[in-house]
Amino acid sequence: MRTDAVQPVSAGLGRDLVGLIRSLILTGAIAPGEKILPKEIQERFGVSHIPVREALRALEAEGLVITVPRRGTSAAQVSLGELREVYAMRRLLEPPLMARAAQLRSAEAVAAAQTARRGLAAESAADLDAFLARHREFHWLLVRPAVEAVGRRVLEQLWVISERYVRMSVAAHQADVKAAHDHDTLLGAFVSGDADLAARETVRHLDLVESTIVEALTPGLA
Repeated sequence: MRTDAVQPVSAGLGRDLVGLIRSLILTGAIAPGEKILPKEIQERFGVSHIPVREALRALEAEGLVITVPRRGTSAAQVSLGELREVYAMRRLLEPPLMARAAQLRSAEAVAAAQTARRGLAAESAADLDAFLARHREFHWLLVRPAVEAVGRRVLEQLWVISERYVRMSVAAHQADVKAAHDHDTLLGAFVSGDADLAARETVRHLDLVESTIVEALTPGLA
């Protein structure tokens, strides 16, 4: 892990620490398989061992870190097997949720999704953090009418794991450009309330993203 100047977090804000460490893993500042030393995290962010321990537990629940007794904690490895599994699970969950969301959408939900799509179109992979933030917002608004608290937690965990792989591929293979048509079609299905189209296009979009990642990362992943 790269060590920079201390970046203190507000006292007691364990959730902020989870987000900070998560960002280091997603952006590759902590590389896949790299050991995570709690002492370094404490020094980097100016916190005690207790919030660091709790943050690492939360990230382990998300699948981003692995703790092995007597060997310590490290960032989870990336693999084609994990990638395939994550997208298989997303294909089981997201198409029916998208179909249901298209049926349940309100005028307010449509307006919010249209605004998010314009915001996404204004971004590019040149600013990857901004692009991915807009991307998450857009997809969340499309599925939100059909998702309650439990569904949101499950989807967010899958999306976090997916983001590691997307970050490793999107800029080099112009995934933002390739997916633009899908985003427009998904929005159109949502706006019109076409549940069947929403489900089909969600599958097609997930297939496109997965194949783009595989193309970018093979043979780097085992």
